[in-house]
Amino acid sequence: MYCPYCSKETKVLESRLIDNSVRRRRECLDCTNRFTTYEKAEFQLSVKKKDGRDQPFDFNKIKSSLQRACSKANVDIIENASKSIEMKLLAKKKNPLTTKEIGKTVLIELKKIDKLAYLRFASIHKEVRNPKMLEKELSMIVNNKSWLKWGV
Repeated sequence: MYCPYCSKETKVLESRLIDNSVRRRRECLDCTNRFTTYEKAEFQLSVKKKDGRDQPFDFNKIKSSLQRACSKANVDIIENASKSIEMKLLAKKKNPLTTKEIGKTVLIELKKIDKLAYLRFASIHKEVRNPKMLEKELSMIVNNKSWLKWGV
């Protein structure tokens, strides 16, 4: 890294992990000015929509979907769930991801933390159109059967 003041080499004085980024305190070897940098990984993932379009992947959409599904859940629970989903999706090493894969990953995580949130999200993701479909989904949750059999 070069110094923003004199464009000479710098050294790292300390590094700290903050949320999903690395904070580094740096000092210029020439002019001795100090400054802080933040490093965050960026991923160039895309999503293949149901209608065939590709669009850039946005982790904030997952977080907002979780907030809507979980309604009044603790912020830490939603944050942890969204990080877990992010890690699972990145581990797939597949680009583009499909909306079905993303939805399935979100549903697996929601089933662990909140059954009603799972049901809310599933009714949208699985396109539940009538009460019979909703009843079938509800019985799978109550009987703790695998929802994977239902054609996601």
